[in-house]
Amino acid sequence: MKRGLYILLLLLSACSVAKKQPEWTLQQPFDNGYYSAVVKIPKKAPNYKELARNEAIREISTQISVQIDSDIALKETEANGIPSSELISSIRSSSNNKIRDLQLVGTYETKNDYWAYYRLSKSEYYAWRKNQCEQATAQALNLLNEFDLSQTNLTPGISALLKGLELIVDYTDMDLTTIYRNKQINLYNELFFRLNHLTEKVKINYAEKEIDLTAKQRERKSITVFVIYQQEIPVNNFPVCFNFLSGKGEIVAKGLTDENGKAELIINRITSFSTPQFIEAKPDKDFWLVGIENPIVKTMFGNLQFLPATLKLNVNRPKAFVQYSFNNTSGTDYRNILLKKLQDLDLEVSTNQNESDYTFKVNIITRNSEFLPLLKQYSAVADAYIELIDSRTGKSIYNTNLTGIKSVAVTTDAVKGKNELDAVNELCDKVMFMLVQQYIMY
Repeated sequence: MKRGLYILLLLLSACSVAKKQPEWTLQQPFDNGYYSAVVKIPKKAPNYKELARNEAIREISTQISVQIDSDIALKETEANGIPSSELISSIRSSSNNKIRDLQLVGTYETKNDYWAYYRLSKSEYYAWRKNQCEQATAQALNLLNEFDLSQTNLTPGISALLKGLELIVDYTDMDLTTIYRNKQINLYNELFFRLNHLTEKVKINYAEKEIDLTAKQRERKSITVFVIYQQEIPVNNFPVCFNFLSGKGEIVAKGLTDENGKAELIINRITSFSTPQFIEAKPDKDFWLVGIENPIVKTMFGNLQFLPATLKLNVNRPKAFVQYSFNNTSGTDYRNILLKKLQDLDLEVSTNQNESDYTFKVNIITRNSEFLPLLKQYSAVADAYIELIDSRTGKSIYNTNLTGIKSVAVTTDAVKGKNELDAVNELCDKVMFMLVQQYIMY
């Protein structure tokens, strides 16, 4: 009985010793060969052990970042092009540099809390990261060579250049010195240099510097642009984008060059009357940006400022000519009311039908006047015919009649003039706006 009690006491004593709080929970351990983290998590937290590991990873990542910060500060030059703070942030979040082989050294628990001690071997981590860097460097060298070999086939060449930068930008704290074409280079600087100098070597030009256009007209206009690399090499399958610097209209916003380095700006319609207007053409960076995952490389490429080509548009209002007759003669000055209405509707009035875009053919016929004894006035009824014609082709676009337009006046001459005026006003009020808006300004 005494022997059993003695064994029980020994077991209880052993348990008490086992639960003794480790020194590493009281003071952060230090070993120059390791990154280490001691974390404490309330046990009431869901998945507290997983939370502890994640917190340890965060702390160790911060320690690594301090070292990376120091390494980049020593290596950073203007050629890098990106501030070290942005590079560090990218390196920290990069999947290329995720912490692996994290060691759980020990744990300690109380009723309420959980402690965990994690560490990462510096030598093993940097050996692994160096291996990753060497693999990325080998691939990036091939991509650099692919870019350097691209001439007319520049579009995939730029993709290769960007991919090469993505592969190594997260290793800029490390030594990126290597041999390329029998020459020692810093691979990152070489890739960045080529990217940055694209703006000098890629040129876009319009075949015409300026053109004349009529606003509000649906007439397809095509203007050629050329893309040239290194002053003389036409670039095929190169994405180009177009946009209004001033003005407004309907254009095809994107295009690709053909085998001769030519692309087409397609203008379907100019919707603004302002003049002059300007449309620029430049490389369509979105073509490559959608394929870039690394935020640093995306920023690098997005910041490139290619010199655009600019096309000047001299914009005219549609020109209208009015062919007017009253009772089959050339009519009176009431024709000027029609001209003023067209001007109010944003058309330019032309005195020469051959120089106009549209002809408004107007004919007003007044029937014989009739005396009204009770009113002691004369009455007359007019019919108005109007036709819209394409002046260039002579093709009729639209025609209509207004009939039974009544007028009264004290004399036959007066009622005749009043009937013409009323018919002209009826045309202005009921027909002219519709014709312009539906068939000219649509």
